[in-house]
Amino acid sequence: MESLPYACTAIAAILSPILVGSITDRFFSAQKVLAVLMFAGALLMYFAAQQTTFAGFFPLLLAYSLTYMPTIALTNSIAFANVPDVERDFPRIRVMGTIGWIASGLACGFLPQILGYADISPTNIPLLITAGSSALLGVFAFFLPDTPPKSTGKMDIKVMLGLDALILLRDKNFLVFFFCSFLFAMPLAFYYIFANGYLTEVGMKNATGWMTLGQFSEIFFMLALPFFTKRFGIKKVLLLGLVTAAIRYGFFIYGSADEYFTYALLFLGILLHGVSYDFYYVTAYIYVDKKAPVHMRTAAQGLITLCCQGFGSLLGYRLGGVMMEKMFAYQEPVNGLTFNWSGMWTFGAVMIAIIAVLFMIFFRESDNEITAIKVDDRDIALTQGEVK
Repeated sequence: MESLPYACTAIAAILSPILVGSITDRFFSAQKVLAVLMFAGALLMYFAAQQTTFAGFFPLLLAYSLTYMPTIALTNSIAFANVPDVERDFPRIRVMGTIGWIASGLACGFLPQILGYADISPTNIPLLITAGSSALLGVFAFFLPDTPPKSTGKMDIKVMLGLDALILLRDKNFLVFFFCSFLFAMPLAFYYIFANGYLTEVGMKNATGWMTLGQFSEIFFMLALPFFTKRFGIKKVLLLGLVTAAIRYGFFIYGSADEYFTYALLFLGILLHGVSYDFYYVTAYIYVDKKAPVHMRTAAQGLITLCCQGFGSLLGYRLGGVMMEKMFAYQEPVNGLTFNWSGMWTFGAVMIAIIAVLFMIFFRESDNEITAIKVDDRDIALTQGEVK
């Protein structure tokens, strides 16, 4: 039961982004949909903060997640539609999300204690801060540049569910990218669910605090991303994201708090998390914007959210849990460890290495060949069931 709240975002990523993306692409300005979702999320989180039972809390948390997950695709689409140079300008905007992530951790973790207040993390105050922030973002969204819908196509159940965006998978390179992104999300999930417990068990003090180094490295490499994409191209940057993720798990295989060198490996692994996330997923959003026709860009961004944060993450959480329980849990502690962490990280590193090889072999698109996938009227009719 304790793990259910952590699955909310994955469930929401499956259920909501494509639906909202398809509707936004056809009927409403993206910034207005963003505002409505933020206001709805603020109300839901406020009521969730008042609950005292799991039965009352969980449905509200899931409903909040359903309003939050579509905002990833929406904010990407608003940014992409209103910047002169996506590769140069988007990372500068996206980095503010990482800074906000760090700020939220400081606001809920260190700041109250610095000001002489008790720890607020076991209380409902972080939830109330979330509700207030969502309401403020709802107001702010109305002041964002107008991003009107680009499609005027017919609306039916297939379009509502975002199935029209699946037409993009007819492009071989996009299909390879989509498949590899889905696979990569599974071993990436191991970091989110196991890293803190692993670092604590091998002897790192205040592992939660030190893990924010991953966000700090994310800021630096996010700002450097335009240089890398211009210098090396999108394919090589995506591949570098996969390679650094595998190396990160390699550092964890040999890391420990026993010696200076092995202790340094733990910190290097944390720092590489920000590198791998930027180089793969932020670059992935840029690639999707380049490949998707203008009238279905929000739906396409939602498709990647569903693929990675949805099905990929959910399967990764499940796979990681089963592997830890069935294969890597010790019957009795060994050298103070309750799990074979080296085995788990080796499993993750090998998975990512295989994905990297598949991507390197089958993704053949160079930067000067990356253009929007052409979707003609017949393709649209096929997705809507009008051509037999």
